Amino acid sequence: MEIVMQYSVVVRGGTVIDGTGGDRFVADIGISDGRIAKIGDIPERGTREIDATGLIVAPGVVDLHTHYDAQLHWDPYCTASGWHGTTSVMLGNCGFGFAPVRPGDSDRYMLMMENTEQVPYDAMKRTMPWTWETFPEWLDHLRQLPKGVNVATYLPMNALLSYVIGADEAKKRAATDAERAEMRRILNEAMDAGACGFSFSFLGAEGNSHVDYDQTPMPTDVMDPQEAYILADVLRERGEGAIQIIVEFPNVAGARRDVVEELAHRSGRPVFHNIIVAGTDLEVQREVMDWIDKANARGLDIWSQGFTFRKPLDIDPLNYNNWDSAPIFRELSAAHSREDKIALVRSADFRNRFESTYGPDTLSSRRSLERFILMHSGPASRFEPFEGKYLPEIADELGRTVAQVFLDILDDSGFDCMFSNPLTGLDDGVSVAEVTRHPKVLPGLSDGGAHSKHGNGGFWSTDMIVLLTRETNQMSLEHLHAALSARNARAAGFIDRGMLKVGCYADIMIYDHATLHYEPQLPYERVFDLPGGDWRKVKRAVGIRFVLVNGEVTMVDGVETGATPGLLLTVS
Repeated sequence: MEIVMQYSVVVRGGTVIDGTGGDRFVADIGISDGRIAKIGDIPERGTREIDATGLIVAPGVVDLHTHYDAQLHWDPYCTASGWHGTTSVMLGNCGFGFAPVRPGDSDRYMLMMENTEQVPYDAMKRTMPWTWETFPEWLDHLRQLPKGVNVATYLPMNALLSYVIGADEAKKRAATDAERAEMRRILNEAMDAGACGFSFSFLGAEGNSHVDYDQTPMPTDVMDPQEAYILADVLRERGEGAIQIIVEFPNVAGARRDVVEELAHRSGRPVFHNIIVAGTDLEVQREVMDWIDKANARGLDIWSQGFTFRKPLDIDPLNYNNWDSAPIFRELSAAHSREDKIALVRSADFRNRFESTYGPDTLSSRRSLERFILMHSGPASRFEPFEGKYLPEIADELGRTVAQVFLDILDDSGFDCMFSNPLTGLDDGVSVAEVTRHPKVLPGLSDGGAHSKHGNGGFWSTDMIVLLTRETNQMSLEHLHAALSARNARAAGFIDRGMLKVGCYADIMIYDHATLHYEPQLPYERVFDLPGGDWRKVKRAVGIRFVLVNGEVTMVDGVETGATPGLLLTVS
């Protein structure tokens, strides 16, 4: 007689951190039909047994800010995130995405994604079939893709404006009444099909690194905010969904803060403001948290997505364009080939204009040349003795300005050089913990899938665990996992996820807390695993023994199992 096992998987003897914030305990976990069926002493055998003795058993990480929309087509596990215990990701952030799309516009969408999020065009071109037009058709496409993680998505407003008005036309004028009616119809259609709300960037024409392929602003950055307000009204009418808006932390005051508040007022739904950055400016950090507190006290459901981990920024000038917030740098990005870039920095006219317009405040503090360290100066470079030093130090020793030294290095190396900047977040963990403890801050902001050539942030959860619970003891594992998983899941409306409770989906990470780390710590590892053999930079996880998604093991010691049980998530 065939014996039918009661459980598909039994995780035995692990130290359970259940995501509620409650105390840890040792128990077995029985999984059946993708959900947790029992927590406690389980004498029955499972079809698969996992010995978790001495290991932490915690909910899978929920990452609400990624750009894996394209990468899913060649990497069902959304690495590096999948390596680091992430089991659910949100797509369509910042208003960038691939639907709705009119026939013939696919190249324009891919160029937008390449320039704003540095997703390589060639990889997209090789792997994306563009068999959809409407947003429901895009969701059907996502459902059919093999997925090693769960995915959910917003309706991205740049795609919406491009579809209804036209990408270039939308930068010139407000939508007509008929066009606004059509946008409302499309959002309703998208929500009926399973969208989680809508997203957009609202950064203005200046001081914005999110620029189109031709260095002009993205449509939503210069649109009439009424375009977003009429969509917020749709969410109020439906009583579901969330809004994600990026205005960046220096712009939280004034008119842009008012837009966030009006969205929350009009929609009656959660609004996820971007971005609060831990550790770079404590005054601004606390100003944002104070604003959130006051807004919520007035009944506005505003959250802030937090950059809460230490992310070294490798700056390869040949592929980097996050400095496009400054017009003079946009010229550098617009020169696409190496030869064109070299010619530009050798041009007396460009050098004169660069030196006259660049100053420490030209870029945001996180991108300022004053924060750059020269890591690699090129073969046989005269700047080799200065490697490891900040640009201002080099400038002082050479009697040059920072701008002159920067251009000299680009010229001397033929752009075969590398810069870095200090880690985001203070090493003592105090500021990261302060932000993470705030009940209306959503930790993470991995940007996973984006910026592939200067560092995938999918390792963020591992860094936070190591920094806050082992290196500095600023937070307990119980409270940290409640933030990494349950808080994010609850805010997004993911039902029965983010906690290890009977009836919840079995999205689980199992790891050795004593040995958990990511290596190599510095620099990033360069891997040639993009379609066509192109490269990206990643940080792998060490100490994460197993990852389960919907009750199936997707990772064992950082190696994909081939299982793709991920689902398209909808919200309520």
